[in-house]
Amino acid sequence: MHKPSGFDKPDSFRMTVKCLVLDYDGTISPLNVSRTESEVPEKTRSVLHQISRLIPIVMVTTKDLSFVVPRTPFAHAWFAIGGLETRIGEKILKPRSFEHRLNDISQALDYARSHVVDTGVKIEEKRDSRGRAVAFCVDWRQAKDVEKANREVNGMAVYCEALSLELVRYEGQPFYDVYPVLVDKGAALETLRKELKLRHGVLFMGDSEIDNPAFETSDIGLGVIRDETPLQSLACDYFVRFEDVASLLSVLFADHLMFSSDFPMIKVNYARMRRL
Repeated sequence: MHKPSGFDKPDSFRMTVKCLVLDYDGTISPLNVSRTESEVPEKTRSVLHQISRLIPIVMVTTKDLSFVVPRTPFAHAWFAIGGLETRIGEKILKPRSFEHRLNDISQALDYARSHVVDTGVKIEEKRDSRGRAVAFCVDWRQAKDVEKANREVNGMAVYCEALSLELVRYEGQPFYDVYPVLVDKGAALETLRKELKLRHGVLFMGDSEIDNPAFETSDIGLGVIRDETPLQSLACDYFVRFEDVASLLSVLFADHLMFSSDFPMIKVNYARMRRL
């Protein structure tokens, strides 16, 4: 872990943020909207543009580059598809070797598409910069018949698991991701540190269990929560509510990027502190 010394004093912790690392869905953009309507709210986007003039902002997301780059023009780098493809500036880093699993992804995609009956079940492909479908998301947030949709998506999940593909589920959420290999946002964050030569000062914001490795690897892990968030499942150091994200970032910017656990919208994850 990269927690700075003195981190056992959560009530008065302060740190200058030198790099801001963000998840996308549910962290800086609303979670329960369609793909076409997904965007960063204006207030959040505006302050992120201001912060980006001072320090690097990096996206570490399960979305692909074609989706996330146009929606986050304030970012300097993107670790897309859970870290399977990375873009830093204009440079795209060579992805991990997973070509041997792409046939299985294609087979699973064909199966999923052919078994969609409920029009509210969506299959979102995640494509790399070469246009290849390297992962996909099964999303039934818009399903009209939830019970029927659950049967459909559970059947798809069983098929994918039979192919030994990696499924990432999100507790309490009506969607899951399918990957050719295990993805690790913590490993993506470690790669970022090496590429940008960052020894400390990394603040990571995320909202789900898949973000836990990045929470663990960051200097400050900040969980973005909603009413339905299972707080005990997040390995973050602090919490902030989704509706307070723009305010938090504005205070951070106004305080010259000095994060403080005394910010009024910040709550300490005492359960995690007791485990350290």
